[in-house]
Amino acid sequence: MIALGLEPEPLAFRVRPLADECFDSWIDRVTRAHETTRAALFRHVGIEPALAGYDLARGARGLDVAWHSAFANLVERLAWAVQCQNDRISATFLACQAHDVLPRRIRRYACARCWYEAGRAGKPMIVRREWILRASWRCHDHELPLTDMASLLRDVASPISQADLGLATIVAERRRWAYRVRPGALRRNAAELAYLAGSRDGHGMAPPNKRYHARFAANLFHFSADRIGMLALAHGNRHALARRFERLVAARLPECPTVGGGVQAPVKMPYRLRACAPPKSASAWMAPEFLDLLRAYAWVRERRDIDEARAAVFERHFGGLLGLPAAAILSSGNASRAWPPGY
Repeated sequence: MIALGLEPEPLAFRVRPLADECFDSWIDRVTRAHETTRAALFRHVGIEPALAGYDLARGARGLDVAWHSAFANLVERLAWAVQCQNDRISATFLACQAHDVLPRRIRRYACARCWYEAGRAGKPMIVRREWILRASWRCHDHELPLTDMASLLRDVASPISQADLGLATIVAERRRWAYRVRPGALRRNAAELAYLAGSRDGHGMAPPNKRYHARFAANLFHFSADRIGMLALAHGNRHALARRFERLVAARLPECPTVGGGVQAPVKMPYRLRACAPPKSASAWMAPEFLDLLRAYAWVRERRDIDEARAAVFERHFGGLLGLPAAAILSSGNASRAWPPGY
């Protein structure tokens, strides 16, 4: 053990990656065989433990340049730990863009029949590289829609039983005949998956169908409750239903935050919705302080008008007799005695 100052040794169980197996599926089988965690396994064989927290499905393409040397060491040490060639470890990574791969938490789709047959033959149940792509939704060997294996788990510690896999296979067969998938759409899907899962280093190959690639390579159907069902609808005769969901998810709502901060401008409603909308009523609420100010101003204005009217009447009747201005008389303390009745 490295922690004890000893030289690291190859792993006790030589769990090697199988053909077309993704990296997460293989490394999880290694950790389960040795009853350890990914970070502890990396530390034991001399790999930087911090790499255990990164998404390594795309290999060095998913890491910063500063981690490339540590990743090269990861490939060498893992190949030495299970006693296989480096190319066999490198074959588990994908050579595609980050938005072409499913999020890390939902890479749990697999073919129920593949796992059922592997369990009967005593072989490991693996997740293929193409099954973690967003465009993948069916097994091309058995022509069955993929199954969410997390829904079959009764206990996290125990594996999926053969009985549950058998029932899942029957359900997948029924769903296969329920989905009316177009043959041309299946051919385009197979070509797209071969393009995304294949190695394209330095070749700059264009996708086989640009329109299909633009729609399905980075699709957002995993936001729906039934991702496989939505993809099947998109490849079938009722693809209009799937397009409605795509427009809904891709809509730029006003509450969506922008990259630079803030929110987007409000989206203008369609005319058919704006024409029938009732006018928005004005708010009747008023600040209490502002209302008191208006009342005080009205009272002062009314009092000033009354004083001006009284001064004019007093000037007309008594101004000439006293020889004083009306304002001076009204400002004195005895001015109230000179007011006529009613004022």
